[in-house]
Amino acid sequence: MSGQIAFLNTDGVRQLGVTPLARFPRYRGLALLCPQDHDQLFRHELVAALEAGGVCATLSDDQGLMAVCAIMPLAWDSAHFGLPMASLVVAAAPTCARDGLVGLLREALQRAAALQPIQHVSVDLDIDDYGCLNALLALGCEVVDIKRAFRWSSLKGVRSPKFLSQVRDCTPADRERVLGLLAETRFESRFSRDNLLSAQRVGALYQSWFEQLLVRDDPGVIALVFEKAGQVQACGVIAERDLEPMGVPVRFMEKGLYASSEAGVGGYFPVIYALAERALARYDAVQTSVSLNNHRAVRVLERMNAGTESTRYALRLDYR
Repeated sequence: MSGQIAFLNTDGVRQLGVTPLARFPRYRGLALLCPQDHDQLFRHELVAALEAGGVCATLSDDQGLMAVCAIMPLAWDSAHFGLPMASLVVAAAPTCARDGLVGLLREALQRAAALQPIQHVSVDLDIDDYGCLNALLALGCEVVDIKRAFRWSSLKGVRSPKFLSQVRDCTPADRERVLGLLAETRFESRFSRDNLLSAQRVGALYQSWFEQLLVRDDPGVIALVFEKAGQVQACGVIAERDLEPMGVPVRFMEKGLYASSEAGVGGYFPVIYALAERALARYDAVQTSVSLNNHRAVRVLERMNAGTESTRYALRLDYR
Protein backbone atom coordinates (compact mmCIF):
# COMPACT_ATOMS: atom_id res chain seq x y z
CA MET A 1 0.00 0.00 0.00
CA SER A 2 1.35 3.42 -0.94
CA GLY A 3 0.66 6.55 1.05
CA GLN A 4 0.88 7.58 4.68
CA ILE A 5 -1.88 7.01 7.22
CA ALA A 6 -2.39 9.49 10.06
CA PHE A 7 -4.89 9.49 12.92
CA LEU A 8 -6.38 12.86 13.78
CA ASN A 9 -7.73 14.49 16.92
CA THR A 10 -10.60 16.99 16.85
CA ASP A 11 -8.30 19.95 16.24
CA GLY A 12 -6.75 18.14 13.30
CA VAL A 13 -10.18 17.43 11.81
CA ARG A 14 -11.28 21.06 12.18
CA GLN A 15 -8.21 22.15 10.21
CA LEU A 16 -8.67 19.50 7.54
CA GLY A 17 -9.40 20.71 4.02
CA VAL A 18 -12.20 18.31 3.04
CA THR A 19 -13.47 20.10 -0.09
CA PRO A 20 -11.50 17.99 -2.64
CA LEU A 21 -12.79 14.79 -1.04
CA ALA A 22 -16.41 15.59 -0.15
CA ARG A 23 -17.66 15.16 -3.71
CA PHE A 24 -20.79 13.19 -2.81
CA PRO A 25 -22.32 14.83 0.28
CA ARG A 26 -25.07 13.25 2.36
CA TYR A 27 -27.61 15.91 1.30
CA ARG A 28 -26.49 16.09 -2.28
CA GLY A 29 -28.89 18.12 -4.40
CA LEU A 30 -30.64 19.83 -1.49
CA ALA A 31 -30.96 23.40 -2.77
CA LEU A 32 -30.98 24.89 0.74
CA LEU A 33 -27.30 23.98 1.17
CA CYS A 34 -24.25 25.59 -0.41
CA PRO A 35 -20.87 23.82 -0.93
CA GLN A 36 -19.51 25.29 2.31
CA ASP A 37 -22.51 23.84 4.18
CA HIS A 38 -21.81 20.38 2.78
CA ASP A 39 -18.17 20.64 3.88
CA GLN A 40 -19.22 21.72 7.37
CA LEU A 41 -21.67 18.82 7.70
CA PHE A 42 -19.04 16.31 6.63
CA ARG A 43 -16.46 17.76 9.01
CA HIS A 44 -19.05 17.58 11.78
CA GLU A 45 -19.49 13.85 11.14
CA LEU A 46 -15.75 13.33 11.54
CA VAL A 47 -15.62 15.31 14.79
CA ALA A 48 -18.72 13.53 16.12
CA ALA A 49 -17.01 10.17 15.62
CA LEU A 50 -14.08 11.28 17.77
CA GLU A 51 -16.32 12.77 20.44
CA ALA A 52 -18.17 9.44 20.67
CA GLY A 53 -14.92 7.59 21.33
CA GLY A 54 -14.15 6.58 17.75
CA VAL A 55 -11.33 7.35 15.33
CA CYS A 56 -10.63 9.51 12.31
CA ALA A 57 -7.83 8.69 9.88
CA THR A 58 -6.43 10.15 6.66
CA LEU A 59 -4.43 8.79 3.75
CA SER A 60 -1.94 11.12 2.04
CA ASP A 61 0.72 10.80 -0.63
CA ASP A 62 3.09 13.22 -2.33
CA GLN A 63 0.10 14.82 -4.09
CA GLY A 64 -1.63 15.62 -0.80
CA LEU A 65 -4.72 14.33 0.99
CA MET A 66 -6.22 11.30 -0.77
CA ALA A 67 -8.85 9.95 1.62
CA VAL A 68 -10.37 10.32 5.05
CA CYS A 69 -12.57 8.02 7.12
CA ALA A 70 -14.09 7.99 10.59
CA ILE A 71 -15.62 5.25 12.71
CA MET A 72 -18.17 6.20 15.35
CA PRO A 73 -19.43 3.81 18.06
CA LEU A 74 -23.25 3.71 18.22
CA ALA A 75 -24.17 3.46 21.88
CA TRP A 76 -27.97 3.43 21.51
CA ASP A 77 -27.94 0.95 18.61
CA SER A 78 -25.52 -1.33 20.45
CA ALA A 79 -27.78 -1.40 23.50
CA HIS A 80 -30.94 -1.94 21.46
CA PHE A 81 -29.64 -4.75 19.24
CA GLY A 82 -27.39 -6.37 21.83
CA LEU A 83 -24.14 -6.25 19.87
CA PRO A 84 -21.40 -3.60 19.58
CA MET A 85 -22.19 -1.44 16.55
CA ALA A 86 -20.50 1.46 14.79
CA SER A 87 -20.95 3.61 11.70
CA LEU A 88 -18.30 4.46 9.14
CA VAL A 89 -18.00 7.53 6.91
CA VAL A 90 -15.46 7.73 4.11
CA ALA A 91 -14.51 10.06 1.28
CA ALA A 92 -11.73 9.79 -1.27
CA ALA A 93 -10.20 11.69 -4.16
CA PRO A 94 -10.98 10.23 -7.61
CA THR A 95 -7.29 9.32 -8.02
CA CYS A 96 -7.12 7.37 -4.75
CA ALA A 97 -6.09 3.77 -5.44
CA ARG A 98 -8.43 1.08 -4.18
CA ASP A 99 -5.69 -0.83 -2.34
CA GLY A 100 -4.65 2.32 -0.50
CA LEU A 101 -8.22 3.08 0.51
CA VAL A 102 -8.82 -0.50 1.69
CA GLY A 103 -5.64 -0.26 3.74
CA LEU A 104 -6.83 2.97 5.35
CA LEU A 105 -10.19 1.41 6.26
CA ARG A 106 -8.57 -1.69 7.73
CA GLU A 107 -6.19 0.29 9.93
CA ALA A 108 -8.98 2.58 11.10
CA LEU A 109 -11.18 -0.41 11.98
CA GLN A 110 -8.34 -2.07 13.86
CA ARG A 111 -7.65 1.11 15.84
CA ALA A 112 -11.37 1.60 16.61
CA ALA A 113 -11.79 -2.05 17.69
CA ALA A 114 -8.80 -1.69 20.02
CA LEU A 115 -10.57 1.18 21.78
CA GLN A 116 -13.86 -0.68 22.20
CA PRO A 117 -15.43 -3.84 20.71
CA ILE A 118 -17.01 -3.67 17.25
CA GLN A 119 -18.97 -6.43 15.54
CA HIS A 120 -21.31 -4.56 13.20
CA VAL A 121 -20.37 -1.57 11.02
CA SER A 122 -22.89 0.37 8.90
CA VAL A 123 -22.03 2.67 6.00
CA ASP A 124 -24.16 5.16 4.06
CA LEU A 125 -22.71 5.99 0.63
CA ASP A 126 -23.72 7.94 -2.47
CA ILE A 127 -24.60 5.71 -5.41
CA ASP A 128 -22.10 7.51 -7.69
CA ASP A 129 -19.15 7.05 -5.33
CA TYR A 130 -17.73 4.03 -7.15
CA GLY A 131 -14.24 4.37 -5.73
CA CYS A 132 -15.39 4.11 -2.12
CA LEU A 133 -18.01 1.50 -2.99
CA ASN A 134 -15.47 -0.84 -4.58
CA ALA A 135 -13.10 -0.40 -1.63
CA LEU A 136 -15.88 -1.21 0.83
CA LEU A 137 -16.92 -4.29 -1.13
CA ALA A 138 -13.29 -5.44 -1.24
CA LEU A 139 -13.21 -4.96 2.54
CA GLY A 140 -16.15 -7.36 2.89
CA CYS A 141 -19.12 -4.99 3.11
CA GLU A 142 -22.50 -6.09 1.77
CA VAL A 143 -25.19 -3.90 0.25
CA VAL A 144 -28.38 -4.12 2.33
CA ASP A 145 -30.42 -1.27 0.85
CA ILE A 146 -30.55 1.39 -1.86
CA LYS A 147 -32.57 4.45 -0.85
CA ARG A 148 -33.60 7.44 -2.92
CA ALA A 149 -34.43 10.84 -1.45
CA PHE A 150 -37.44 12.55 -3.04
CA ARG A 151 -37.67 16.29 -2.42
CA TRP A 152 -40.16 19.09 -2.96
CA SER A 153 -39.96 22.86 -2.64
CA SER A 154 -43.45 23.20 -4.15
CA LEU A 155 -46.38 20.98 -5.10
CA LYS A 156 -47.25 23.20 -8.06
CA GLY A 157 -48.36 21.05 -10.97
CA VAL A 158 -49.05 18.01 -8.81
CA ARG A 159 -52.65 16.84 -9.17
CA SER A 160 -54.52 16.55 -5.90
CA PRO A 161 -54.97 12.84 -5.11
CA LYS A 162 -58.19 10.93 -4.68
CA PHE A 163 -59.25 10.16 -1.12
CA LEU A 164 -57.54 13.31 0.21
CA SER A 165 -60.68 13.99 2.26
CA GLN A 166 -60.02 10.75 4.15
CA VAL A 167 -56.77 12.14 5.58
CA ARG A 168 -56.86 13.93 8.93
CA ASP A 169 -54.63 14.84 11.87
CA CYS A 170 -53.55 12.02 14.11
CA THR A 171 -54.93 12.47 17.63
CA PRO A 172 -53.97 10.86 20.96
CA ALA A 173 -57.05 8.64 20.59
CA ASP A 174 -55.50 7.13 17.42
CA ARG A 175 -52.23 6.15 19.07
CA GLU A 176 -53.13 2.57 20.02
CA ARG A 177 -54.56 1.87 16.56
CA VAL A 178 -51.54 3.40 14.83
CA LEU A 179 -49.10 1.30 16.85
CA GLY A 180 -51.25 -1.71 15.98
CA LEU A 181 -50.67 -0.98 12.30
CA LEU A 182 -46.97 -1.67 12.80
CA ALA A 183 -47.72 -5.36 13.29
CA GLU A 184 -49.35 -5.38 9.84
CA THR A 185 -46.57 -3.45 8.11
CA ARG A 186 -43.52 -5.08 6.57
CA PHE A 187 -40.65 -2.57 6.60
CA GLU A 188 -38.24 -3.49 3.82
CA SER A 189 -35.07 -1.74 4.88
CA ARG A 190 -31.40 -2.16 5.71
CA PHE A 191 -32.46 -3.33 9.15
CA SER A 192 -34.86 -6.04 7.96
CA ARG A 193 -32.32 -7.35 5.41
CA ASP A 194 -29.47 -7.52 7.91
CA ASN A 195 -29.15 -11.10 9.15
CA LEU A 196 -27.00 -9.96 12.07
CA LEU A 197 -29.98 -8.17 13.60
CA SER A 198 -32.85 -9.81 15.46
CA ALA A 199 -36.14 -9.48 13.57
CA GLN A 200 -37.91 -8.91 16.88
CA ARG A 201 -35.59 -6.04 17.76
CA VAL A 202 -35.95 -4.56 14.28
CA GLY A 203 -39.72 -4.47 14.81
CA ALA A 204 -39.21 -2.88 18.21
CA LEU A 205 -36.99 -0.24 16.58
CA TYR A 206 -39.77 0.93 14.26
CA GLN A 207 -42.25 0.91 17.12
CA SER A 208 -39.87 3.05 19.19
CA TRP A 209 -39.43 5.53 16.31
CA PHE A 210 -43.18 5.83 15.81
CA GLU A 211 -43.86 6.24 19.52
CA GLN A 212 -41.20 8.95 19.88
CA LEU A 213 -42.73 10.96 17.04
CA LEU A 214 -46.36 10.47 18.08
CA VAL A 215 -45.80 11.68 21.63
CA ARG A 216 -44.10 14.89 20.50
CA ASP A 217 -46.42 17.87 20.67
CA ASP A 218 -44.57 20.53 18.72
CA PRO A 219 -44.76 22.10 15.24
CA GLY A 220 -41.69 20.15 14.18
CA VAL A 221 -43.78 16.97 13.80
CA ILE A 222 -46.72 16.33 11.48
CA ALA A 223 -48.69 13.10 11.94
CA LEU A 224 -51.66 12.22 9.71
CA VAL A 225 -53.94 9.21 9.46
CA PHE A 226 -55.93 7.74 6.59
CA GLU A 227 -59.43 6.51 7.37
CA LYS A 228 -61.47 3.99 5.44
CA ALA A 229 -64.98 2.96 6.51
CA GLY A 230 -64.53 4.93 9.71
CA GLN A 231 -61.37 3.15 10.84
CA VAL A 232 -57.73 4.28 10.72
CA GLN A 233 -55.94 2.13 8.16
CA ALA A 234 -52.68 4.04 7.65
CA CYS A 235 -50.51 6.66 9.32
CA GLY A 236 -47.72 8.88 8.03
CA VAL A 237 -45.38 10.96 10.19
CA ILE A 238 -42.71 13.48 9.26
CA ALA A 239 -40.42 15.55 11.45
CA GLU A 240 -38.07 18.49 11.30
CA ARG A 241 -34.40 18.03 10.46
CA ASP A 242 -32.44 20.77 12.20
CA LEU A 243 -28.86 21.17 11.00
CA GLU A 244 -28.11 24.04 13.39
CA PRO A 245 -26.33 21.77 15.95
CA MET A 246 -24.00 20.74 13.11
CA GLY A 247 -23.08 24.33 12.36
CA VAL A 248 -25.46 24.91 9.45
CA PRO A 249 -28.50 27.18 10.06
CA VAL A 250 -30.93 25.17 7.93
CA ARG A 251 -34.16 23.38 8.82
CA PHE A 252 -36.39 21.24 6.61
CA MET A 253 -38.81 18.35 6.98
CA GLU A 254 -37.56 14.78 6.73
CA LYS A 255 -37.53 11.61 8.88
CA GLY A 256 -40.71 10.17 7.33
CA LEU A 257 -42.36 6.97 8.52
CA TYR A 258 -45.46 5.26 7.09
CA ALA A 259 -47.44 2.26 8.33
CA SER A 260 -50.52 0.70 6.78
CA SER A 261 -52.87 -2.23 7.14
CA GLU A 262 -53.81 -4.35 4.12
CA ALA A 263 -57.05 -2.39 3.97
CA GLY A 264 -55.05 0.85 3.71
CA VAL A 265 -54.37 0.40 -0.01
CA GLY A 266 -54.82 3.75 -1.72
CA GLY A 267 -53.78 5.74 1.33
CA TYR A 268 -50.12 6.34 0.55
CA PHE A 269 -50.52 9.04 -2.11
CA PRO A 270 -53.03 11.20 -0.19
CA VAL A 271 -51.08 10.90 3.08
CA ILE A 272 -47.71 11.76 1.49
CA TYR A 273 -49.29 14.61 -0.48
CA ALA A 274 -50.92 16.04 2.66
CA LEU A 275 -47.70 15.70 4.65
CA ALA A 276 -45.74 17.52 1.95
CA GLU A 277 -48.39 20.21 1.60
CA ARG A 278 -48.45 20.96 5.33
CA ALA A 279 -44.67 20.81 5.65
CA LEU A 280 -44.19 23.30 2.80
CA ALA A 281 -46.48 25.74 4.59
CA ARG A 282 -43.79 26.01 7.28
CA TYR A 283 -40.52 25.06 5.58
CA ASP A 284 -38.78 25.70 2.26
CA ALA A 285 -38.18 22.03 1.55
CA VAL A 286 -39.43 18.58 2.47
CA GLN A 287 -38.02 15.19 1.61
CA THR A 288 -38.73 11.53 2.13
CA SER A 289 -36.49 8.56 1.46
CA VAL A 290 -37.67 5.15 0.29
CA SER A 291 -36.01 1.91 -0.73
CA LEU A 292 -35.87 1.54 -4.50
CA ASN A 293 -37.43 -1.92 -4.27
CA ASN A 294 -40.53 -0.33 -2.72
CA HIS A 295 -41.94 -0.03 -6.24
CA ARG A 296 -45.42 1.21 -5.31
CA ALA A 297 -44.04 4.07 -3.22
CA VAL A 298 -41.47 5.01 -5.87
CA ARG A 299 -44.17 5.16 -8.57
CA VAL A 300 -46.29 7.46 -6.39
CA LEU A 301 -43.39 9.76 -5.58
CA GLU A 302 -42.32 9.97 -9.21
CA ARG A 303 -45.87 11.03 -10.15
CA MET A 304 -45.59 13.83 -7.61
CA ASN A 305 -42.83 15.49 -9.65
CA ALA A 306 -40.37 15.10 -6.78
CA GLY A 307 -36.88 16.28 -7.55
CA THR A 308 -34.12 13.88 -6.57
CA GLU A 309 -30.38 14.01 -6.92
CA SER A 310 -29.54 11.75 -4.05
CA THR A 311 -29.59 7.96 -4.09
CA ARG A 312 -27.52 6.14 -1.50
CA TYR A 313 -26.33 2.65 -0.68
CA ALA A 314 -26.66 1.25 2.82
CA LEU A 315 -23.86 -1.25 3.46
CA ARG A 316 -23.00 -3.45 6.41
CA LEU A 317 -19.72 -5.03 7.48
CA ASP A 318 -19.68 -8.12 9.69
CA TYR A 319 -16.62 -7.45 11.87
CA ARG A 320 -17.00 -10.35 14.29
